[in-house]
Amino acid sequence: MSGAGYSFLLFEIVCVVLLTASLLHHYGNWRRQQLVVTGVTFLAWQFCFLIVFILPTDINCTFYEDCLMSNVSGLEANGTSAPACREPWNHIPRAFLVSFWRVIYWSCQFLTWIFLPIMQSYAKAGEFNVLGKVKVSLVDNALYYSTYLLIFAICFIYVATRPDIHIDFAQLRVIGITASNTWGLVLIVLFLGYGLVELPRTVWSAGCPGESLKRAYFRLAKVNSELIEHQEELEDLAAEAVQLAECVPGPEHPLAANARTVAELAESSGYCGGRDAGLGRGKPTASSIAAARRRLNEDEDGGGLTAKRLVKLHCQLKKAIGLEQRSRCLLQEAYASAAFLEDIESNRGSRLHFFRRGEGDFDSESGGLLRRLLGPGVEFYWKCHARSWLLRGAACFLLAASGLMLWCECTFFIKWPVLTPLALLVQAGRGALSVQLICLLAIGYLCACTYFTVFRLKLFNYFRLVPNHQTDENSLIFSGMLFCRLTPPLCLNFLGLVHLDSHLASGLKAQTAYTQLMGHLDLVAIISNGVNLYFPIAILLLALASYFRLGSRLLHCLGVQHSTGGLLKSTDSGDEEDELFARKPPPARQLPRSSGAAGAAAAPVAELSPSPPRSSRFERLLQADGEPVEFEADTQPLFPSARAAVQQQQLRQQPPPYKSGSGRGGFFDDV
Repeated sequence: MSGAGYSFLLFEIVCVVLLTASLLHHYGNWRRQQLVVTGVTFLAWQFCFLIVFILPTDINCTFYEDCLMSNVSGLEANGTSAPACREPWNHIPRAFLVSFWRVIYWSCQFLTWIFLPIMQSYAKAGEFNVLGKVKVSLVDNALYYSTYLLIFAICFIYVATRPDIHIDFAQLRVIGITASNTWGLVLIVLFLGYGLVELPRTVWSAGCPGESLKRAYFRLAKVNSELIEHQEELEDLAAEAVQLAECVPGPEHPLAANARTVAELAESSGYCGGRDAGLGRGKPTASSIAAARRRLNEDEDGGGLTAKRLVKLHCQLKKAIGLEQRSRCLLQEAYASAAFLEDIESNRGSRLHFFRRGEGDFDSESGGLLRRLLGPGVEFYWKCHARSWLLRGAACFLLAASGLMLWCECTFFIKWPVLTPLALLVQAGRGALSVQLICLLAIGYLCACTYFTVFRLKLFNYFRLVPNHQTDENSLIFSGMLFCRLTPPLCLNFLGLVHLDSHLASGLKAQTAYTQLMGHLDLVAIISNGVNLYFPIAILLLALASYFRLGSRLLHCLGVQHSTGGLLKSTDSGDEEDELFARKPPPARQLPRSSGAAGAAAAPVAELSPSPPRSSRFERLLQADGEPVEFEADTQPLFPSARAAVQQQQLRQQPPPYKSGSGRGGFFDDV
C-alpha cells in the first residue's frame, strides 16, 4: 500500500471516530450508563460509518484494476497496448481491502445478531445477579435467532434441491449473507422510502417559522401530557416499592437485600413523597400506599413479598425513571423551541431591524456566538429573513436529490440502455477523483435519509433516540442493531445503482472488493431476481405514501392525536377540518428602551402593543391533564390548575443540565 493511500485511510478512520464519538455523546450519557453499553454502541456505529466512507475508495481502486485488466486483454487479443492506466493517489491493494471488508462485515453481523440483542435484554433485565440477567437475555432473543435460522433454512433447502450446485463452505457463506441482506432490504424499503420524502420536508418546514410555531405549541401540550403520565406511574411504583420493603420480616430474610435495592432505587427517583412534593425525600402519600396495597392484593401471584414480584418491580422502576427524566428534558426543549420561534415571529413584524427577545426564563439560544460577535442587527436579518430562505433553498436541493435517487432505484436493473444518471456519471469519469466525491455524496445521502428515519423512529416507549443525553441504554443498543443490519445491504444496493456489479454492467471486468466479499447473490435465484433487484421499486410506493401522509391520515381516522401538513388537528373537536390552534400570530412585544443612540433607534417600539410574559403564554397551552386546548382569536389566556402551576414552577427553578434544539414529529410519531 502506498504511503498516500495509508495516510488517507488513516484520516478517514479518524474522521469516523470523531463523528461517532460526537453523535454518541449528543444522544447518550456515558457517565450514567454502563460503559459496556456505550462501548458496543460506539463500535456498531463506527463500523457502519466506516463502510460508507471507505466504499468510494474501493470503487476508485476498482476502476484502476479494470483498466489494467482491459489493457492485458487488448494486448493478448490484438498485440497492441492500450493507453497507460493512471494509478489513483489513494490506491489500496485489493488484498488489504478484502481483509478490511471481511473484518468490518463479520464484526457487524456478530454485533447485530448475537452480542447486541443479548446486551439489550441484559441492560433492561430486572434480575439482581448476572446469571439471571444472562438467562433472561437468551430467552428473550430466541425469537431473533429463530427468525434468522428460518430464512437460512429456506435458502439452504432451495439450494440443496438444485442438482447443479454443489454446496461447500463458500456457498454456505453466501446463503448466510443473502438471508441477512434480505432482512436488511425489507427495512431499507421502509426507512429509505420515508426518509427521501421527509428529510426535504423537514428542512422546508424549519424555514417556515409560523407553521413551526404551531407545531411547537402542539408538541408542548403533548409532551406535558406524557410527563404527567410518567410521573403518576413512577409515583405509584415508588409507593409499591416502599410497601414491599415494609413487608420484609427482618434483615436475615433471603429477599431483604433485593427489597432494599428496589427501595433505594425508588427513593433515588425523588417520587417517594408524591409528584407534588417535587424532588424532596419523604414517605409515600396515603393514596399512593392504598393504591400499592390494592395492586399487591390483586396481583396474580397472590400478594406478598416474592422474588418474581421484586424482579418485575425492579425492571418497571428502571424503565419508569428513564421515561420520567426523558419527558422532563423534552418539556424543557419544547419550551425553548417555542420561545425561539415566538421571538422570530414577533421580530418579523417589527419596524426595527434589531432582534429583541421576549420576557421569561426560556431565552432562545442564550449566549449565541452570532449575537455576541455581530450584534442584534445582523442577528435580526439572519434569523428573520436569511435563515428561512437558506433552509428553503436547501430543501429544494434535497428534494431534487431525492427525486434523482428514486429514479435510480426504479431503473438501475435495466442493463441497456443505461437509464441511471449515477451510473452514467460514474462510468464517464472512470478513476477520477471527482468520481470518488460523487460516490461519497450519493451514498452519504442515501445513508442520511435512512439514518434520518432511524433517529426519528418512535416505537411506543421501547425505542426512541432523544438528544440532550437522554437516550436510554435499550434505545442505543437497538439503534446499533439497526445500523448494522441496514448499512451492508444499502451499500450493496448502491453498487447496483452505479452499475458496479458485473451482473448488471456490461464490459466491466473487475469487481469491487466489497462485492467480492458479499457475492452476487445469484446462488438463490428467487432472492436475486425477485427481492434484490425488483423489491427496491417498493421504495417508490413508500415515498408516495409518505408524501401524501397516508399514515398520519389513517391515524387521524382512528382517533389518534397528530399533526397533518401545516394544520394541527385534534380529534376531540369533532370536526375533521378544524384547526387545533386557530389563532392569530403572537402580537408584537413592548420592548424596553435603551439609552443613547440605541434608545433613539428603539423609539418606535413604544407604539407596539405589549405581550404577556412568556411563561403565561406557555402555560395557557396546558391544562391540568396536559391536553391541548383550542384557541380563538380573542380568547383570554388560560391558566392551569394549582398542581400544574406548581409543576411548571418547579421546572423553571430546576432546569436540566443540558439544552438542545427543538424536537420534530413525523410519520412514525404515533405508531
